[in-house]
Amino acid sequence: MPISKRQKKVSLTKVKKRSPPQARASYVDTVRSAVEQAPNLYLVGIDAFARPTRFKQLRSALPPGSTLLMGKKTLMRVALGDSDENELKPNISQFAAKIEGGHALIATSCDRGALERCLAESAAPEFATAGFPAPSTVTLERGPLDVAKFPVSMLAALKKLDLPVEVRESKLVLIDDWSCASKGSPLTAAQAKMLFHLQMRVHEFKPSILASYVDGVVGD
Repeated sequence: MPISKRQKKVSLTKVKKRSPPQARASYVDTVRSAVEQAPNLYLVGIDAFARPTRFKQLRSALPPGSTLLMGKKTLMRVALGDSDENELKPNISQFAAKIEGGHALIATSCDRGALERCLAESAAPEFATAGFPAPSTVTLERGPLDVAKFPVSMLAALKKLDLPVEVRESKLVLIDDWSCASKGSPLTAAQAKMLFHLQMRVHEFKPSILASYVDGVVGD
């Protein structure tokens, strides 16, 4: 017998997701609230290749009363205002014009010196991810691999990275040179993974202040 549409089961746990416009409006409100509550605002350069854990650590390390805001530059500009008529605070539209991709905002009550010290303490070398431009050339030369880093049990994993490797006398041996990185060229996923196996941290998380908004004055 045909099932009536009235008898259709509806999960009581189903939660309606926010629409994109609602999410954008919520983000804009969050930025405005943080900026209104803090006397100082700083534009910070962040690295698109930094790992998410770094931003979590930075948030935790910021001085009390500070808020790290990350998102699309267009929404940040909308939140602050892009003209004298709609700017959130006097002259802040000039600050908003400086926001570009790869930038974050820090709304805070602390002065520039304290924030710079905090950012400097947050800087740290880390493993690079795919797409990061290699700062130098790294070549793994053919021959026996370090047993401590590459036991025989890693044969399959290295094969997946397309390394020309085989087992000889209970050791992994590279039968040809293999490029782990070429200076200036984006790392492939395989190269990034190999640098991780080699414990080579070629990327550095190093946030820095690019502009400031203090007492209604925009500075560098």
